[in-house]
Amino acid sequence: MATLKVSILGLDRLGASIALRLREYENNGKQRFQLVGYESREDYEKPARKLKVLDKVERQPGAAVRAADLVIMNLPYEDLRAGYEMVAPYLREGVVILDTAVIKQPSAQWAAEFLTNAQHLIGFTAVVNADYMLDHQLGAEHGTEDYFRGGTIYLSPSAASNREAIDLAVNFALILDGKPHFLDPAEHDSLTTITEEIPQLLSIAAYSAAMEHNAWGDAQRLTNPPFNVLTRYLLTHHPDALRDEWLANSDALARAIDDLIGTLRELRECLADGDESAVEAFLIKASDDYQKWINRRHKGDWEDMPASRAEFDNSVTGALFGSAISRRLFGRNSDGDR
Repeated sequence: MATLKVSILGLDRLGASIALRLREYENNGKQRFQLVGYESREDYEKPARKLKVLDKVERQPGAAVRAADLVIMNLPYEDLRAGYEMVAPYLREGVVILDTAVIKQPSAQWAAEFLTNAQHLIGFTAVVNADYMLDHQLGAEHGTEDYFRGGTIYLSPSAASNREAIDLAVNFALILDGKPHFLDPAEHDSLTTITEEIPQLLSIAAYSAAMEHNAWGDAQRLTNPPFNVLTRYLLTHHPDALRDEWLANSDALARAIDDLIGTLRELRECLADGDESAVEAFLIKASDDYQKWINRRHKGDWEDMPASRAEFDNSVTGALFGSAISRRLFGRNSDGDR
């Protein structure tokens, strides 16, 4: 059985869950993997080592990606551009890189700057198993084999992306038990402005407003879970990462802030006027819609949504890694059947 080398750069919960799922897949006799990791943050690296699912954890990213068939680029955002520059000399021709960054367009620019035309970048965004959607723990010790099960995995190839690389990315998403869909990088970044960056911004803005309040000296002792959960991004994200990410997506984020301010202004006017019916209507509308959304999120019921579902083309996969690895990786026999 052929062995596929997968390098995971960034051993947080997502990186660890990928490794755990690949080992589970391997234990079912479908494929052998050589899993090599890299992590610069000690508080993430030590728990990842304790999972004992990685064959090796390297001290340098270049050493981790040497001879890799597939690289999961899961570095913190503030390290991402430097990461591309550091690994580029060590990447083999034909490698596929799956980039997990919150926004995809900057990564495409860095790939164009540092990679060759025979090294293939695909944006990779996992919407995780709904069972974990309220679980905000990010450490490797919280990784699970079923972290991606039933969730959508969005693939964001560029216009120049190699078709064989896209095909491999689709199949990798299927191995993770996800549902692969395609999403244009620009559209992806406009959507994650709403679902990722606005929550980040609200988190920091809420803490900043509280810190500047003249009663903060006393109020800071009344910090129970609602405040701690809201402001957690200051604990989990480096300021440099948030700065770079927000500025890279500044136009879309500015528009989203305008929409948010409009909603807050309307609510403020209702509260200032003591308009009970308007406040109640605001809450009921949001609550009713939230119930519909949360039910769909748990069911994965998005078939009427516009995102393009990825379909596998079994005629091209073997060109990248060779038909032997292709057959063993995706469980096909010689005629292309599963």
